[in-house]
Amino acid sequence: MYLITAYFDNNTNIKLQHLIDEVAMTTGNDFMIKNDVVPHMTISAFEQRSDERAIQLFDEVADTFKYDDIMIPSIGVFLPYVIYAEAVLNEYLQTTVSEVYDVLSQDGEIRINKYYYTFNWIPHITIGKTLDKVQLQEAFKVLQDKFQPMKATIVSFGLSKPNPMRNLRMCGRT
Repeated sequence: MYLITAYFDNNTNIKLQHLIDEVAMTTGNDFMIKNDVVPHMTISAFEQRSDERAIQLFDEVADTFKYDDIMIPSIGVFLPYVIYAEAVLNEYLQTTVSEVYDVLSQDGEIRINKYYYTFNWIPHITIGKTLDKVQLQEAFKVLQDKFQPMKATIVSFGLSKPNPMRNLRMCGRT
């Protein structure tokens, strides 16, 4: 599995990391911290046989990347165990995910995760993961009190391979 991921400006990172830390402290679920999951938004997830080919495809799509502002006005959940900050699917994000999908889908050896197809993607920034039912309710209470809508700037994109996390390529401001 490979991930193409958007990363944020420092101010946004500080705000989102604070939420991640608060959820971890309140729920006792430190998955995000223990695994060094930094604030990010995954643009695509796909299967490919070789790192070299995944890097080539990332380099192709990197030429289309633009760096722009997004709005993060709300929180949401993927039941049963993920809580996230939700970004507005604006024209910029839709264009980005569509361009990535178009490049990746031209390679017959790639299998794109169905949750990252064009018009089948929910732009989100995970705040808590692997939460049980009680932890999810506690996390929601934390975010209900602490979350504030925010504007964020996407400043870079990366290609990585998770489990364990390996960054393979970055572009933009790092």
